[in-house]
Amino acid sequence: MIPLTLIPWQNDFMAALADMVAATENPAEMVVLFPHNRPRRHLKGLLATHPDMPRPAFMPRMTSIADFMADLHRTLAEVVPVRANQLDLIEELHTIVRELRSDRGSLLSRLPDLEREPFLPWGALLAGLMDDLLRQDLEPQDLAYMEGEVPPYAAALLEQLRAIHGAYVSRLEARGWTTPGLTARFVLGRLDEVAGALEGKTVLAAGFYALSGAEDRLFRFLWERGTLVPVIHSDPALADNDTPHWATAEHSAWMRRWRVRAELPAGVTPEPRAPAIRFCEGYDRHSQLAGLGHDMRGCDSLDGTAVVLPDEGALLPVLHLLPKVDPKLEPNISMGYPLARTSLARLVETLLELQENRNAGGAYHRKDMIALIRHPYLRLLGPETKPLRAVFHQWEAIIRHGERFIDPLAHEPDWDDPALADVDPATALPLLREVLDCCLTRFETVGSLTDLGDRLSGLAELLHARGERLWHTYLLDAECLFRLTNSVIPQLKGAEISPEPLERPVRHAILRRLLQSERVSFEPDPLSGLQVLGVLETRLLHFRRLFVLDAVEDRLPGANPPDPLLPDPLRRLLALPDSRERDNVSGYNFYRLLMGADEAVIYYQSGIQPGEFDPKAVRSRFVEQLLWERERAQGRLLDAKDGVLRFVTFPTSSLPSGPPSIPVTDRIHDALMERLTKKGLSPSGLDLYMNCPKRFFYQYLSGLRLVETMDEEGDRSEFGSLVHDVLRDFLAPRIGVGQDLGALDPAPLLASFSERFRASDLHASLPLDARMGLMEAGRYRLERFVAAQKPATLLGLEQELKAVLTLDGLDIPLRGRIDRVERREEGVIILDYKTGGAVLPMAKFWSDLLLHERMAEFGPDVADPDLLTDLARAVRSVQLPAYLHLYAEDQKEAPVDAGLVMLKDDGRENLLLPAKWSEEDREEAVEVLSPLLVRTLVRHMMQASRFDPQPGDRCKWCDFTKPCGVTPPKDK
Repeated sequence: MIPLTLIPWQNDFMAALADMVAATENPAEMVVLFPHNRPRRHLKGLLATHPDMPRPAFMPRMTSIADFMADLHRTLAEVVPVRANQLDLIEELHTIVRELRSDRGSLLSRLPDLEREPFLPWGALLAGLMDDLLRQDLEPQDLAYMEGEVPPYAAALLEQLRAIHGAYVSRLEARGWTTPGLTARFVLGRLDEVAGALEGKTVLAAGFYALSGAEDRLFRFLWERGTLVPVIHSDPALADNDTPHWATAEHSAWMRRWRVRAELPAGVTPEPRAPAIRFCEGYDRHSQLAGLGHDMRGCDSLDGTAVVLPDEGALLPVLHLLPKVDPKLEPNISMGYPLARTSLARLVETLLELQENRNAGGAYHRKDMIALIRHPYLRLLGPETKPLRAVFHQWEAIIRHGERFIDPLAHEPDWDDPALADVDPATALPLLREVLDCCLTRFETVGSLTDLGDRLSGLAELLHARGERLWHTYLLDAECLFRLTNSVIPQLKGAEISPEPLERPVRHAILRRLLQSERVSFEPDPLSGLQVLGVLETRLLHFRRLFVLDAVEDRLPGANPPDPLLPDPLRRLLALPDSRERDNVSGYNFYRLLMGADEAVIYYQSGIQPGEFDPKAVRSRFVEQLLWERERAQGRLLDAKDGVLRFVTFPTSSLPSGPPSIPVTDRIHDALMERLTKKGLSPSGLDLYMNCPKRFFYQYLSGLRLVETMDEEGDRSEFGSLVHDVLRDFLAPRIGVGQDLGALDPAPLLASFSERFRASDLHASLPLDARMGLMEAGRYRLERFVAAQKPATLLGLEQELKAVLTLDGLDIPLRGRIDRVERREEGVIILDYKTGGAVLPMAKFWSDLLLHERMAEFGPDVADPDLLTDLARAVRSVQLPAYLHLYAEDQKEAPVDAGLVMLKDDGRENLLLPAKWSEEDREEAVEVLSPLLVRTLVRHMMQASRFDPQPGDRCKWCDFTKPCGVTPPKDK
């Protein structure tokens, strides 16, 4: 028998294979089979420049095993087979399972019948299992009594697995459909014809490791007839009857099954290569990339270098952060990337959500529209001036403070806006209408998968026609668009059920599953230079320098995604490969790659827990073994001093205990002084500074503008303004009239509130339940408010008050607006309406002589760093004391008290000063302590060296939590 030809894994496999092919008399009569297609390009390039290759000469046929079997199927079949659409396979299985439900006594008969949408994930798993069985050349048995091991529906399917498999195979063969598994079944059923088709040829099975059942049977048949020569890349110990590396376990099993030995080709000896391996531990991906950049900058050349990514999600961060060691050497990508992670998939998902969230009137939800017009593809369409970017920016501002549901087609840009001064309406408006038609209007009339495919084709045409220059600049995105056009859309339109009317959830579920299953394939060009590859893409290739990122257990060897139909422990019951074979394959790919390198750096993270329920990241078992072997050889544990193990660290300082303060620079101080002298202060501004100086800075001095947006649950400030306006109009005719306000008829007030609330934008934006609840609560509380009024003479409503505070040589305007002023028997009372929460100063503030003394002494020569914190704790809100001072200064009459009217409760008033106080006590509070409090706060503001944050419950409603860096406390 022909022995297995073994190329030592220290040697370059593709170079040795090229030598073998070039040494043959007639390479054209040779077929070179690879496990996958990528090595074919490398072998072709090597043969084209090989000195022993005769010229002129035909190249050998180089193909993957999948394409080889497909060609045999087409050649030997009487009727050319048709590759089955994945959706058709799922539909056939749906029909088969429904028919099997008639078998009384089965689990399927006792479970609810699944329609297309809920069956879709089960059908995809079942189709994969069917093909897996066929590729392994296995006839399944029924797996009964699986309840408790798998979900009930999975148990029902496994109970009738043999019947499902038989019906599945017979139906597909009757239709002339094929899959990779059915192709393998067809070929294995005609092995004699296969031998005849390969008469006179030599087949090199190059670089295979773990054979599937079908591959093993086909290869063995051809090998026993002298047609096939297996060429493996493995540990040379297999040829020396020595103990091989554990990662070659599948090669050893192959040799035992075939009872064959391995031999090295003539003249080939293992190269004396011992890779210099170093390890770099980081605490996250960014620290690994920092280590990678450091190591790559130390290289004289990156030719023959590979950056290996076990985690495909690291591709884009790596491409962004790769250092430019050689400006002429661009990285070549050779790997598959999930289409679902791309910007194009996000655009498609946005289009689906737009239709799913439309209301009964056909209007679109504002959040979905914002997501659409913020997508970078659409903003870059059109001429070089990018007219839609400015149009969308203006539109977004309108949407954010508009209604919840909008009609996009009714929108007309405000061409008089200075922001659109450079935009040509004749260019931008037709483009805008075209985008809206393609992304919205056309998707409204989708009824089938064919329609959905047509709409996606229209989207692709729009992106290509209106943004052609983009795809020459953003090549990754161009590959994604190509994949959508040439794979996803044909699958949508090519299934038998494609023309049938389907419900929207079914259509969208099918499209999302297709997007999840698609991978964008990137091929390297040129084949030399710096390569960025996945682990599987490194198979059979050789690099002199390696950088392996994310070498953690979850990636090397990795874990298969959970399979609810046939979990890994149950696969052995069907003789299917399980996690043990997967680990062997992963280990073989990893160690084979290392053994051929001169040097390698392996990066991993350790001890990081990604999420609450995720395991901590630990370095791969393969890394552990390499470290253990090194430590065993040296007889001690490795540390950073050995130069083998490095830990990525960055300069650190003491950990801050909270969000940082804003230092008061000369520029900030000048801005503050200008604000104080020109615009002055209000009681609410003083209150803001006392409770959080940092928020005061952001709101009044930073120049930051808030993004205007509508609160999904209603704008509290808008509701409060509406209540204030209703109360003002109701009470205005009573100004100057002394009467018992509690005896007024509340009916006109309630009617006015109801009418204004229904006419407000807030009413239109709220859902029905919130709208009705707010209406009834408002009417109830206003009625209680009227009943709680006391006899008085109204002096003013929403009265403007002004005063000037002279402090340290500066005149600082003070302004305020008082909701209500009235005269009662005891004197003037100031009232402030509150529709939300509000607090009064603590009672002990008025009697805290030590705090009063600190306020009086505070000045440029007296430092009291805790004064503001103590004031905020004792005063809590400075608004009412400031109103007392303002009124006394403006009206030249000291009020006797002030209070809050709690409209959110029963409308009763909470007065500032205790009722038992004497007239002297009130005078001191109004004429001494209130002015002192105002002056102290303003002086503190003028002397502050920094604006400190004051984290607390107020942070929940603060608009500046993100720039501040504070984490708002969670509700208990």
